[in-house]
Amino acid sequence: MCQNSPVDPGVNLIKKKDMLPENRAYFIRGDDGVEYGPVGLEELRDWVQENRAGLGTVVRLDEPDALWQPWQYYPELVVLLAEARVTSPVPGCPGLVIASPWRRVAAMVLDLVLNAFLFIPVFFVLALVYEPDWFIQSALASLHPQSPLPDLPFTDRMIGRMIADGMLVLYLTGFHAAHGRTPAKSILRVRVVDQNGGKPSLVKSFLRALMMVLSLALSGIPFIYAFFNPERRTFHDFVAGTYVVEA
Repeated sequence: MCQNSPVDPGVNLIKKKDMLPENRAYFIRGDDGVEYGPVGLEELRDWVQENRAGLGTVVRLDEPDALWQPWQYYPELVVLLAEARVTSPVPGCPGLVIASPWRRVAAMVLDLVLNAFLFIPVFFVLALVYEPDWFIQSALASLHPQSPLPDLPFTDRMIGRMIADGMLVLYLTGFHAAHGRTPAKSILRVRVVDQNGGKPSLVKSFLRALMMVLSLALSGIPFIYAFFNPERRTFHDFVAGTYVVEA
């Protein structure tokens, strides 16, 4: 999760040229308690982009007797952080990179395949419990190759489709809420994050999965929008407030 907090909008009122001293170097104290530096503004900007530094980071100047101060103590560092946020595709998380829509499509297809492997045994167990006649007829048909196979159970009442959709919702919700990624997303090195750069909550994950299943029911047409907006977000991303980024 990104540790940076929103930047005070009052920063925009300060002239940047008066806030960027040249040749100034800094030390920062990382989350591991180790000191890093000295580092100039340009390299520190890279660290901000990589989410290695930001609000919450303790900083001191590379000068004798300099004291450790919070990040916001130095106006030039606040401006630097604000600049990084302006160019960030995910608000508050300048180090994240939006995943390409093609990798997302590949991950979705692979997730559907993996979910199908989970669905098949559940489907047969439910069929055995609620449609035992189908199993008997299938067994008899297997003994006589000339006999026609019986129709699959649940088809008349669309229960099979409801079971499949329900399992897909549970599959996506569980993995996204627990890890921010499904097995397919792990393979393709993408993950789902919320506006703060962390894994989505259980409610957001459920809402996202529900809207994704709805998009699939609409022949995947809502997915097309991901190719036409700079954040590569789909309908279910906008509803749940999520982004898909590179892992």
